[in-house]
Amino acid sequence: MKKIILYTTALLLMASCSKMMDTEPTTESSLAMLETTDGMKVALDGIYASMYNRIDYLTANTHQTFGNMAIFLAADLMGEDMVQTAKGPGWFWNDYSYGVRERYASKIQRCYFVWSYFYELINNANAILAAEETATGDTAVRDGIIGQAYAIRAFCYFMLIQSYQQTYIGHQGSPGVPVYTVATTSSSEAKGRGTVQQVYDLIIGDIEQSLLHLEASGLEQDHISHLDKYAVNLLKGRIALVMNDWDTAIEAADIALSKPGCHILSQSEATVVKGKYSPDSWTTGSTPFNDVTSADVLWGMEIISSQSNVYGSFFSNMDACTDVYYAAESPKCISNWLYAHIPDSDIRKGWWNGDIGIPASAWGYGANINYNQHKFQWKNQTALAGDYIFMRMEEACLIKAEALCHAGRYQEARDAISALGGERDPHYAERLALMADSNQLRPSSCDEPETLMDEIILQRRIELWGEAGRIYDIHRLGQNWTRSWTVNGQASNHSDLLSRYAEYQAFPSDYIESILLIPQTEIDINPYIEAQDQNPYVN
Repeated sequence: MKKIILYTTALLLMASCSKMMDTEPTTESSLAMLETTDGMKVALDGIYASMYNRIDYLTANTHQTFGNMAIFLAADLMGEDMVQTAKGPGWFWNDYSYGVRERYASKIQRCYFVWSYFYELINNANAILAAEETATGDTAVRDGIIGQAYAIRAFCYFMLIQSYQQTYIGHQGSPGVPVYTVATTSSSEAKGRGTVQQVYDLIIGDIEQSLLHLEASGLEQDHISHLDKYAVNLLKGRIALVMNDWDTAIEAADIALSKPGCHILSQSEATVVKGKYSPDSWTTGSTPFNDVTSADVLWGMEIISSQSNVYGSFFSNMDACTDVYYAAESPKCISNWLYAHIPDSDIRKGWWNGDIGIPASAWGYGANINYNQHKFQWKNQTALAGDYIFMRMEEACLIKAEALCHAGRYQEARDAISALGGERDPHYAERLALMADSNQLRPSSCDEPETLMDEIILQRRIELWGEAGRIYDIHRLGQNWTRSWTVNGQASNHSDLLSRYAEYQAFPSDYIESILLIPQTEIDINPYIEAQDQNPYVN
């Protein structure tokens, strides 16, 4: 596989737009680069680089705005399966404790970052797409670049609509997000919110255009950082699940699962060796979830040591076994409810500490705390570097199993989830046999699993912990959820039960506090989005 280095300076420069929020890149490169396919490749690599390297993006809070992984981590912390033990340096605490919405007027907080970040990527993708008919160079290369640009735009709009509005089903006519299909300039017309349906219509069209162009290109994936037809099909499967389009989800997942040379990690490949911590000794262990060469990776970012931002990174917030104090002062832990539902025979039990006798009340610093995570550790402890994995083969398996179950094809769904569960637990067949054939979920996400659908979603929560943005699944699945429980005689290990909300013992899946507010900057500058167009909020 060819190794490439991505640079943020490859991002395109667009003129400042006076009629809408300034979502333009902050690094310079001439639009003339888009006159050739070689230049288009440089611009495309710049977009990919921006997905992990955002240290220069905001004037403050840069250490919690490191691209895609920061957004998925924030979305995980908004749910019930990930615990932030302490406030620590403050990074991600507002996401976990639901303090980001009240900061929607700030240009350094989550509401602003997510909006600005994805619209910047969209703007750059639009500039590349505009060069489809005019750029000179190899036609196959051009088709490949255009196919990726369509997929990037679809991914961005999918993330935006999930962040700023409730799920698709039941909300098709609700306000969406502005849709731009051409690169903005100082003379561009601003857009209003439109509807959720209009956003999804664009997303679906972009996915189909992406796959058509990638097929026409006929080229292999240039680098694991580049989207290919297998990764785009996994994205298509994600979208189809949200839209309850089960047949499309099954078909897309099957294509993703067919990628040559890629497979679900075996039990030995999925084994995590825990790092060790003592006040004078820090030792990172080993994990497959920090390396894009792992056999299950469909899309991810290879980050060499010179590109690591160290503090402004995913691993600085996750690995409490290295002397980067963010994670050590604020460990990310699995909920004791979810941990209790992982059988002892399941290799994934070793991805976290269990109850080691050190609850938050007795903990001081470092990794030695009940339920601390070891799934995500630095790949290179000395250089403080690790790769970012955006898509894995296991997710395609989970998409297929869930869609088959929704469609009432129960035996096929059992076969699909067994392909994953059997690689994690040698006794998985015994567990699966206890689940009744049904596509219904229990009323609450923390009810005891009884049905095949319960089991499939439980496997998803375990396998994709820290990867998928749990709050997005909560929205689409329609279950109530809570952080308040007793499991095996233990109270919930959450440090914030969100008990200031009356609904905290049974939050509805569409609870308005779990979607972001439109940043005030957009309301101030965009004449087509006014105060009354803001998402509702609880006073």
